[in-house]
Amino acid sequence: MSDTVLVTGATGFIGRRLVAALRRAGVRVLTHSSADGDIAVDPIDAAGVDRVVHLAGKSFVPESWEAPLGFYRVNVLGTVNVLEFCRKRSVPVTFVSSYVYGIPDSLPIGEEQPLRPLNPYSQSKIFAEEVVRYFGSQFGVRAVIVRPFNVYGPGQDERFLIPTLVRQALDPQADAITVRDGRPRRDFVHVDDLVSLIEATCSPAVTGVYNAGSGESVSIERLVDEINALLPAPKPLHATGDARPDDVLDVVADITRARKELGWAPRVGLRDGLRGTVRWMQSHTAPVA
Repeated sequence: MSDTVLVTGATGFIGRRLVAALRRAGVRVLTHSSADGDIAVDPIDAAGVDRVVHLAGKSFVPESWEAPLGFYRVNVLGTVNVLEFCRKRSVPVTFVSSYVYGIPDSLPIGEEQPLRPLNPYSQSKIFAEEVVRYFGSQFGVRAVIVRPFNVYGPGQDERFLIPTLVRQALDPQADAITVRDGRPRRDFVHVDDLVSLIEATCSPAVTGVYNAGSGESVSIERLVDEINALLPAPKPLHATGDARPDDVLDVVADITRARKELGWAPRVGLRDGLRGTVRWMQSHTAPVA
């Protein structure tokens, strides 16, 4: 484990959990967030850093269709800026990517499958990964790329799927849990499991690309059933039929590489992860008058 780690995006959903976990492990943590400057253009001011974990970025896929420029600017130029910091100081980096595989050739999805952008967000991450590889081959910047699948857990932005389902389940005014399309299946990884994988990459000997997932495909129907099981008043699932064009209907992460090379495995089961998410949202949701 590195002695001093700089975490970008430190106040975000994953960043907050990572910073806390690293500090519990006795690591000196320096942080960078939007309050410290524009990650895309402002010089990064940090001294004595042994490793960078680059989390800063824009991540809500639907928003990337409405305002794509910001995603390319922050996700690509921000990564270049971080890599330039690493190049000048000979510091390795762990870069957290996501949603880069598109429609997979086969399941489960291994790290060697082709990268296919389906939206501006995923394309910006693929471009950022290319920059990471280029800085590695041309400038010697040692890098790890972590590709989490669908991350969830307490404190996640309510626009994402699981918080959206939980919010409706908790809303006394909602008679059903409504989604656009009930068909897609996803591989959900708890934020604490992702954090433990990122921690495992914070060693000078680790390089390469690692998937982060559960290794299991979960339907929206099962998510709703699991959430309902945690609450006294279950609600039915209602799909509006407003499917997204070119949506990926099923994904499963192949996590063999992380298991074998890093000794990592997900530890938070879906029921326990959802229970923690429900409790967090119950304690952070204002009561309806």
